[in-house]
Amino acid sequence: MRISLAGAGCLAVAASIVLAAQVNPLSKAPAYAHSGQSLEQKGADLLAAAPKSNGIAEQRFETYPGSFTELIGRTASGVGELHQRWQDNFVAVSGEATVTVGGRVVDGKETAPGEIRGTRVEGGQSYTLHKGDTLHVAANTPHQTMLAPNGSFVYYVIKVEEPSARLMPAAK
Repeated sequence: MRISLAGAGCLAVAASIVLAAQVNPLSKAPAYAHSGQSLEQKGADLLAAAPKSNGIAEQRFETYPGSFTELIGRTASGVGELHQRWQDNFVAVSGEATVTVGGRVVDGKETAPGEIRGTRVEGGQSYTLHKGDTLHVAANTPHQTMLAPNGSFVYYVIKVEEPSARLMPAAK
């Protein structure tokens, strides 16, 4: 089956792709939907809070075995990062960002098990995201979210654990 994700309606579709079939003791229901309007409002609240916490604020929504969702508001560019066990699936809610994917994390250090952070990502391919755009970043792939000066970006993230990561601990 082929699904096309476009426009504001893609937010609910993207979330349901990952969540609808899972029944989970951590969340209260087998599926959740978020309207584009509610995500924009929550995103505006996150953007207001972001400058107080190094330019990023987040709200976690649903947590299922092997996946979770969150909304992130940025008023500053991020560092280079790599999640050894988790895929990131971005759905842009508002604003604009350029995400560099691939290459390598410069000065990378493990900040938590399987989580690498560094000063920046060098090399890779850049994708400019606007409202309604989606981006999939595979596990163990360097990436960095960059904003224009005085820019902001709100995005919904569906984090999915790599199936192989459930079988073994993350590499060090």
